[in-house]
Amino acid sequence: MKYSNNGLQAVTNVQSTAIHAGFKQDASKNDLALIYFPNKATVAGVFTQNLVKAWPVLYGQHMLSQYSEFSAILINSGNANACNGDSGQTTMHKVIQLLANELDITPHEVLVSSTGVIGAPLEFKPFDDNMERLVESLQSDSSHSVATAIMTTDTVPKETAYSMDIDGQTVHIGAVAKGSGMIHPNLGTMLSYIVLDIACDQDTLYTLLKKAVDLSFNSMTIDGDTSTNDTVFLCATGEKTIALSDENLDHLQSLITTVCADLAKMMAQDGEGASKSITIKTLGAMSQQDAKAVGKAIATSNLVKTAIFGEDPNWGRIISAVGNSGVTSIIPEQIDILFESKFGSVQPCKHGAFNEFSQRLAKKILSAEDIEISVDLNLGGSQATVWTCDLTHDYIHINADYHT
Repeated sequence: MKYSNNGLQAVTNVQSTAIHAGFKQDASKNDLALIYFPNKATVAGVFTQNLVKAWPVLYGQHMLSQYSEFSAILINSGNANACNGDSGQTTMHKVIQLLANELDITPHEVLVSSTGVIGAPLEFKPFDDNMERLVESLQSDSSHSVATAIMTTDTVPKETAYSMDIDGQTVHIGAVAKGSGMIHPNLGTMLSYIVLDIACDQDTLYTLLKKAVDLSFNSMTIDGDTSTNDTVFLCATGEKTIALSDENLDHLQSLITTVCADLAKMMAQDGEGASKSITIKTLGAMSQQDAKAVGKAIATSNLVKTAIFGEDPNWGRIISAVGNSGVTSIIPEQIDILFESKFGSVQPCKHGAFNEFSQRLAKKILSAEDIEISVDLNLGGSQATVWTCDLTHDYIHINADYHT
């Protein structure tokens, strides 16, 4: 597997673009993006588990249940098109028809995403005034502009790409994403668009995507909230034909999971107001499900996140979170906890009790930007990794000051 930073540009026959249309007040920031497949693409998707869903999510779920091939994905940032009444749905359908006319395709070939403020009316005029210009600016090397245009509270764009030799052919995958907080109810969203240059049916794509998402985006948390708009699309352009054998599917699974994990880690590192990236490894669990539950309990604990921000090796908060995970097989007297970073490692907890360690070294370890917390339950052979970040004063400031 070979990495590149080309994002969507790693895949041929994919065009993209981004412009400023007026959803964001700052005219220097693009806020309308388009991904276009001249020869169509088979698309699978997974969406937010929040019961309150934005209009684009409801539309995407319906369209993917009816169709498998699409030509365009339109994304606006600055307005979530959620909780804004029937007018949001009406505007969305008008926009879809507008884009279909400009691209000379049918409306059911269009998927849409939105991110930004929840509850605000979505105006049609910015789309109407700029759609022709948007379509005319499509090009094959505009992945970075798309990754930038879909940002809201993100501080950096997120894109990745890989290639792998499968069945005698070099398969390429590229992706962009946004996400640094799922903050209800005002802002935030996790969006990701992944493109693969093989021919693949929708059901197989969905199976591959669902597993990859469970091992990546669903193993990442910033603040414990899911957005009304969370969406991941996996698109296969059909440029390469490979046999979908068990062996090749394993290779594809590895490729897609690696891309999703890259993006998930970027989101955790870019968590709103974050100063540290935290990797939580749960070892020795009775099942992978138990390991993941323990990891997410630690990752969503504000007590743990603030302790890491304060560079305090307070392992009591971690073992308490383990106990609150809902995993019933836990034996407290068997839990080991380890802190590790580029500055070394310490084990403050052994067999569920205090283990002598250097406080000075521990503080030094926790001063690093990338920190790993290992929790060994010593019960079985299953493990899981979850990514998160610390919780700082800036988290409050960012969400108080956010404007579209």
